Amino acid sequence: MQPGKITQLLFISGMVLIPPVIAYAEQPHGFVDYRHEYLDKSRTHGDRVEFGTFFSNGIGLLGEIRYNTDEGKKDKFDPSGFANNGHGLSILYRFKPVDEMKLWLEPSFWLDSTSFWTTYEYGLTAGYDFSKEWKVSGRFRYDMDKATAKSLSYGNEDRNNRRYDVWIDYRPDTTNFQYQLNLVYYDNNYKTWNNGNKNYTVSFKTAYKMGSWTPYISVADYKGIDKTSSNRQIRWRLGMTYSF
Repeated sequence: MQPGKITQLLFISGMVLIPPVIAYAEQPHGFVDYRHEYLDKSRTHGDRVEFGTFFSNGIGLLGEIRYNTDEGKKDKFDPSGFANNGHGLSILYRFKPVDEMKLWLEPSFWLDSTSFWTTYEYGLTAGYDFSKEWKVSGRFRYDMDKATAKSLSYGNEDRNNRRYDVWIDYRPDTTNFQYQLNLVYYDNNYKTWNNGNKNYTVSFKTAYKMGSWTPYISVADYKGIDKTSSNRQIRWRLGMTYSF
């Protein structure tokens, strides 16, 4: 077995075997989330189904399946003609480093696969619950993209990327509305936007909780089609989450 794969297996095993000294106190629960996405200048559609379950010991398991518009076809919304856009599986562990504190940590590992890349994503999230209404969290994620045979035939090579996220959540007690601001900064190992390796995304999400169902809409400032210019486009997302 290659040293890199041994390291990855040790990382996963270590996460599973972490003793829940101060596990994040939550009841076991799960969710299923469907989300539709549209990029206004690319004029392409995409869909994702994500699902997850969380245990009282702080461990969570997640998965997702993605579909998108057939390559090169714009303004087409026909689920029967959508192309497989990849899938992923994740394991995470949420815990409190110090008891009676509102600070929590969450190491995670995500394995993602598409026709072009197999990606190993190592992340660490830190969050602070100021109150039931206000929560703030941030994450650093290191992605290792391994090129598939198809990707290599296009001249691509293995690459490593860094991603930084900040979330600000506001869930007022007086209403069922929920709001979230997400700031993302990308430091990639390949040309991404504006003829460089850096990029960013700013998104705002509004949701409305109705029992176990939560419909939501999100709008984002997203990178444009051309990687060599500073053009931007709007990314629209519309979805529904079922919690149990």
